[in-house]
Amino acid sequence: MLIPSQNFIIPSNSHHHDGNMYAENYKRFEQLINKLREFEGVILVEGMRDEVALRKLGVRTEIIRLSRLPLAEIALIASHYHGVMILTDFDRKGEELARKLTRYLEGYKCKVDTETRKELKKIAKKDIKGIEELYSLYVRVRDLRF
Repeated sequence: MLIPSQNFIIPSNSHHHDGNMYAENYKRFEQLINKLREFEGVILVEGMRDEVALRKLGVRTEIIRLSRLPLAEIALIASHYHGVMILTDFDRKGEELARKLTRYLEGYKCKVDTETRKELKKIAKKDIKGIEELYSLYVRVRDLRF
């Protein structure tokens, strides 16, 4: 079994309620996964595997893959939703896509969530490179509780 990096486990006296030691990051990671599940706008991801990972995590809202259309068209479609969450990968390409999409969407006066991605990146970038690995990280971290 793969063990997540030290981001999640702290060699200290901080104890989780069930007696195991966890980083405060674990609880925040779980909260972010729940935020994804409860999000009611549209989520923008890079490709099919990203969408599959989100579905496995229980995300039920609309998901649009960037690989399907030009960014300007995707932004126009997404602008019709109440809120838009950008969940591109944590690499340079993902950063660039997030930046461009944010610019387009703000031009449409959209409510854009870029914070969730930033927080996930901060917490999980040592463990995973992108969104397609979110589900496997979630399972590994969840399994550490037992």
